[in-house]
Amino acid sequence: MHPPRRRRWPVPPSLLVGLVPIVVFAAVSAWRSRPSDDYATLGQTVDSVVRALVVPEGIAVVALAVFVTALGWWRIATVDRTRTPLRWTMVAPLLIVLVALARLPFVDWSALPPHYFLLLTVGVLFVGVFEELMTRGVLLVGLRRRVPEIGVWAISCALFGVLHLLNVLGGAEVDATLLQVVFAASFGSTLYVARRLTGNLLAPVLLHAFWDFGSIGFSATAGFEDRGRLIAVGLIGLFSFAVLVLGIVAGALVAWRDDRPRRLAKQWRSVPPMAAFALEARGTASVEAPAGLASR
Repeated sequence: MHPPRRRRWPVPPSLLVGLVPIVVFAAVSAWRSRPSDDYATLGQTVDSVVRALVVPEGIAVVALAVFVTALGWWRIATVDRTRTPLRWTMVAPLLIVLVALARLPFVDWSALPPHYFLLLTVGVLFVGVFEELMTRGVLLVGLRRRVPEIGVWAISCALFGVLHLLNVLGGAEVDATLLQVVFAASFGSTLYVARRLTGNLLAPVLLHAFWDFGSIGFSATAGFEDRGRLIAVGLIGLFSFAVLVLGIVAGALVAWRDDRPRRLAKQWRSVPPMAAFALEARGTASVEAPAGLASR
């Protein structure tokens, strides 16, 4: 007779464990980056897509998947038990999809070979899986262990934006990187809303990948001699910033509504239940009754 197999329990949610992938990613990125790197050429050629996206991001996805499997966090990191009832917030991610679609006609599909776009698709999917599982997956699990949902939303968005400061180490301009940090933090709010609306991580992964595909594809094939084309893309970019503001508002309201039960519990915590008043009144009556009989 075989002895019963010992059940392996997952690691309980912990803020420190939730921060591990971000710390490791930041350390590895800082170690790999060189000031002489030409960040502006990222994803501009087939070779760049393979070396800067497909290979490193693929390795990162595998490493993070092993980490999540060891923790036993796949379910809690990728699925929310409840969806937000604020269905109007769907406007924010839908408008992001609209902006991403509007950029596709401005990509010069004939400027690079077809396998470039195939490799780019694979690369941005790896980016979407890794960054979403790290920031809106594992990090959310850890943050929810210690802070209310409004803090989970704010901290996860802020850290997602701050991570892009690492691009400076790879040769990116400081002013452009700071703008990218603000943009990424705002975009993170829309991605948070996408998760809360659908109840799983697949929607933000696809939304993230789709956005990166249009952004990198356009920059790789953009012709600066076509002024009208650049103006049109610039107007789309301005509209996208307005959409991101909506995403911030939507994310904040979704998280704030989730915290309503906690706020109510805290508000009424010092008020004793009615049963306590009944017991107190009954005890007072039983003490006063003998005194009344003695007076008779």
